[in-house]
Amino acid sequence: MNKPLSIRQAVLMYLFISISPVLRQIPSALAKEAGRSGYISPIWATFPVLILTAIIILLINSYPGLNLYEITVQLTGKVFAKFIMIFYLIWAILYLTGILNAYALSLQFTLMPKTGSDFFIQVMIILAIYALYKTAKTIFRFSEFALGPVFAFIGILFICALNRLRTDYLIPVSAINLPNTLKASINVTAVGGNIFLILFFADRFGLSVTKKHLRKFWTGALIFILLNLVITIFTYGITGAPLTAYLPFPFYITVKSITFFNIFERFEVLVTLVCILSDYVSVCIMFIIVLHIIRWLFGIEEKEFLIIPVAMVVYYLTFLVSRTQFEYDFFYKHVIVNLNLIFLYILPLFICFLCLLKRKYIRKQY
Repeated sequence: MNKPLSIRQAVLMYLFISISPVLRQIPSALAKEAGRSGYISPIWATFPVLILTAIIILLINSYPGLNLYEITVQLTGKVFAKFIMIFYLIWAILYLTGILNAYALSLQFTLMPKTGSDFFIQVMIILAIYALYKTAKTIFRFSEFALGPVFAFIGILFICALNRLRTDYLIPVSAINLPNTLKASINVTAVGGNIFLILFFADRFGLSVTKKHLRKFWTGALIFILLNLVITIFTYGITGAPLTAYLPFPFYITVKSITFFNIFERFEVLVTLVCILSDYVSVCIMFIIVLHIIRWLFGIEEKEFLIIPVAMVVYYLTFLVSRTQFEYDFFYKHVIVNLNLIFLYILPLFICFLCLLKRKYIRKQY
């Protein structure tokens, strides 16, 4: 029924959907909570992200060919698995509304300040609906082909910006701020947890998953951490932490001051385009996850008739959740980040614990 998916494509999708929050939310959040030492926070986030990666590898090794729902059914039974999926459904819808709000507010801040957010959200949802009627493999392929040029573009920007980096914006790092950097790292951790979304599609990897394939998870997690370090140092070193803390899209402002050999400039337009593409893939992936969960809960074979009703619910809920930048910042900091930590770390840890218990039980029996 579903076309096969490679682990490489899934990991590249994870990196691609992470680009937008890394460019937009993370530098500002780290600057607010940890000041000029905030660029150390991605280092602390390495540990939970790698632990989550190990959990994913354990579950895929233990239950090859099964997705998150099927794994949960094996571990807890069908009733409790559906109970867990209901909470994942609520989280996925809220997360989706947050992505749509962030996308619309970014376009208002950067390119079209006089255009209402409802127009941007309508366009995004229409494009997502079009993609949903195609195969999900198309979205993964798009991430696979687009990620390379995006990373090359970020690399060129970083090289062009080296002569503009101010070391006095980055060092010295105060030991007093180190506890704040640890606390601020939850912002990076919350985004890094997106790697867990791959388990919703794990049934499409097939049964022949080798250690070589699984190593791609470790590579993806480390690239995510490195990307956070580069972008945060980039932003702090040019814009400065005090200004970064109060900008809704600090990386956009940072790029405005960069030129390529004093010939090409206006790279900020391309930065906005990169974020739009990342948001588009994120919206499509979260829509697919919502549809998958509904199918699992009600035993529905076909999902096409669900697309329009789900899109309408998400559209109106997006405006109910937040309309302004202030409301979105509050929603993201106090709702999205905390929910991501629960559903992308705490619940997976609980599932992993059950998996280890069951494996131990099976070994004792046989």
